[in-house]
Amino acid sequence: MDEKSIKDLKILELITLFSIGGATETVVSLAAGLKSEGFRVDIATGPNIASEGSMYEEAANLGLNVFTLPYVKREIKIIQDLVCIYKLIRFIRQGNYDIVHTHSSKAGVVGRIAARLAGAKVVVHTVHGLPFHRYQKPLVKYFFIFVEKITSHFCDGLVAVSSTIIETMLGYGIRKREHYHLIRSAFDTESFTPDERERKDLRSSLGIYDDTLVLAKAARLSPLKGHRYLLEALSILRSENLKLKTLLIGNGEIESELKQYVDENGMHDSVIFTGLISPEKIPSYLNASDVLVHTSLLEGLARVLPQAIVLEKPVIVFNLDGAPEVVKDGVNGFLIEPENVAQLASRIRELVADRDKVKRFGKAGKEMIGGMFDDATMVDQTIRLYKELWEAKR
Repeated sequence: MDEKSIKDLKILELITLFSIGGATETVVSLAAGLKSEGFRVDIATGPNIASEGSMYEEAANLGLNVFTLPYVKREIKIIQDLVCIYKLIRFIRQGNYDIVHTHSSKAGVVGRIAARLAGAKVVVHTVHGLPFHRYQKPLVKYFFIFVEKITSHFCDGLVAVSSTIIETMLGYGIRKREHYHLIRSAFDTESFTPDERERKDLRSSLGIYDDTLVLAKAARLSPLKGHRYLLEALSILRSENLKLKTLLIGNGEIESELKQYVDENGMHDSVIFTGLISPEKIPSYLNASDVLVHTSLLEGLARVLPQAIVLEKPVIVFNLDGAPEVVKDGVNGFLIEPENVAQLASRIRELVADRDKVKRFGKAGKEMIGGMFDDATMVDQTIRLYKELWEAKR
């Protein structure tokens, strides 16, 4: 192996979609951090963009190079994917990349194979969320497990954003523990600083009074994000005339269905659909709220959980996947049995009735996670991993 300095290495961060969302935001934060540390880093992504919009403008503002590769597609098509691997091999060789770091499931499959065949010295894959899960048909689920077992051998290191992901993958026999590295999906924590003036102004613009408890749910409006459970809980509470408002932050394919449910259950005055909110405005909306409710049925470790916790907000969340790693029941929020609407309603009622508990939970959460999710920590851990894997190849 040549004697290149670690900062002489050329790095490619490859992701399937460049849509607004946790994985893409992580890639942009990581690439920006690597660039600020003097690394040569590029991002490559497929052409498809989800309804949430893209991160191209944010990347451009940070001076990042983003290559859009038309052959990187999310859907599985054997011939198309073989062509994609061939073209990725050429792209990686032409770019002379020393390290290829893939993110998201599809880019992780085609990218790892292509990077290894192209001769990249170090190949890393980050698992932001498991590609297989309990809501898939068994045949589909075990197909994805099989694919992950195969492609895991095309990389030198596997990064996971939560301990739960690591344990689950090990449970299915996907590599060994020494191949895994826990690196949290982090963010600029300074952007998530409580601001009382901004809070009052935004609440006022939304028609929310100071004595109203505001719940926030920030997620794409899609079935597995579990908005329906929250709305059903609010329906239970509606007759109690609680001083309560709910912000549903985001857009998606079931927006009309959710709005219809709100109207049919007489909750149009207490549930606010904000529509799509750009990533830089998310801190303002979380700051304007009092409690984060996260009823998703499937997450690795949703970034919005630590984001709310940094803002000193209690979290009510389904007790699954990575949630228990940042929420301790009765300490900085509540862990709810998944899909238990009655329990969810009860915990919301408890916080409406006890505002001191809301404050205690909020302060406890921020103390508990400390700087665990600061983007500087993520960048430092990633650099150390790159260095370790690079030196192991010498």
